[in-house]
Amino acid sequence: MHAFDNDKAQVEKQLSFRNLSLDQEKRVAFVDERKVELTKTEYKILYFLLSGGKRIYPREQLVEYIWGDVEVANKTVNTHLTHLRHKTKGVDFRIRINRNNQVCLHDL
Repeated sequence: MHAFDNDKAQVEKQLSFRNLSLDQEKRVAFVDERKVELTKTEYKILYFLLSGGKRIYPREQLVEYIWGDVEVANKTVNTHLTHLRHKTKGVDFRIRINRNNQVCLHDL
């Protein structure tokens, strides 16, 4: 394997948006250089949102991606998002649910 191939494989293991990155191999997040421990659900939410950049998703699409066909209360989603906001303090964006019940990454 060439050095270029190693670099490419390393890039694919990292997913980043602004100053937050996800290590897909270790399933942890970093705000700048600070390691952020995540639950499995929190990791999946961040992965889903970071994969789309600044794209806006219907809340139902996020719920379906995370929980599949299981019915989930709005309070459950809000609780996970609140925990993520607290754990990722210092990021250059905010995880937001707008009045149309859509989830997005929003500039500060």
